[in-house]
Amino acid sequence: MQKTLSFIFSFIVALCFAQFTANDVKFFVGTGSQTAYFVADFKDGTDDRSYVWGVRFNPGQNLTGPQMMQMIKSAEPAFDYNLTFNNGFLDKVSFNNHLAQSVPDYWSLWAKSGTNNWSMGGWMNSGTISDGEWYGASYGFSNPTAEAPVTPIPAYSSLWYNASQITNWVGTGSNKSLVVVDFGTDNSNGNANSFVFGIQYSGTITAEQALQLIDAQVSSFNYVSSANQVSSLSLNSFSGTASGTNSWKLYKGTKLSNWKTNANLSSINLNNNDWLGLSFGTRRPFTPTEANVTLNVSENVKENFKIYPNPASYFIVIETKDSIKDINIYSISGQKVMNTQSKKVNIQNLQQGVYLVEIKTDKSVTQHKIIKK
Repeated sequence: MQKTLSFIFSFIVALCFAQFTANDVKFFVGTGSQTAYFVADFKDGTDDRSYVWGVRFNPGQNLTGPQMMQMIKSAEPAFDYNLTFNNGFLDKVSFNNHLAQSVPDYWSLWAKSGTNNWSMGGWMNSGTISDGEWYGASYGFSNPTAEAPVTPIPAYSSLWYNASQITNWVGTGSNKSLVVVDFGTDNSNGNANSFVFGIQYSGTITAEQALQLIDAQVSSFNYVSSANQVSSLSLNSFSGTASGTNSWKLYKGTKLSNWKTNANLSSINLNNNDWLGLSFGTRRPFTPTEANVTLNVSENVKENFKIYPNPASYFIVIETKDSIKDINIYSISGQKVMNTQSKKVNIQNLQQGVYLVEIKTDKSVTQHKIIKK
């Protein structure tokens, strides 16, 4: 019975892996005309347990297994490994929050060519790597038995994008996060149609509030959510509407390399330096370019008005040189929910959501969107 189950498992793994090819690998290290691939399966019960990197080299370079892993380590600060017994025994591998070491179990080594099945082999100390070959390390040698790596996720580099590259920030507050929106397609140059917004806020906000903040202040961005899922989202000429198997997937991370899947919008809370990712399709949010942001009136007229914090939980403060005559706050459906003449407005009793703040001064009447969190 155990042999039958093992055969079925191996068949399923081989079938899934056959759908994953070298064209799916995103992160390559080294240069040269030949390519090999390294897969690390941490077998730790997570949905991102297995990752793959590509390694390029030239004929005659005689690249060994330990040298291949060192190339990955040199290019990726989030990756580490350790060898023992004259480089013949793989003791430890770590990538972001994944780590497995030779206690209480051990790493098993595997190799395969193209779409062939994995075969166990000690490639770490047995000659040089070969062009087109796949080399795998799978944690769990004896519990209950060694298993080949499962279909991997293409590893992304933690260095491909960071918050310092943002030039225009949406919102106000001391905390900052990135929101990456990937439409799952590529442009004519082969670059991902993936875009990033930098948002500022105070305290903690949910994924829904982060999207509301962008929606309220960026005229070219629109989204609709239903049952804690994004049902449609558009940015400039790009759009994605959930239908059939096509849907928006949700992720959270702190950099491009460590996305974690999330079930719904309410399960994601953002703190300072957290990232929110949305991807239409199967690709995890890929290397973005900054979204072309055109801000609505509350940001375009900073010389006349400033409303902060936004999003807000308790109070908003309105700063203007003009003399305020009246302030009305409306729900998104148009119902007036508050009237005041004070520049500091208590909004604690408002429900969470987007509101319109109408400010009447001696010179103008303007409307501004705020988010109550």
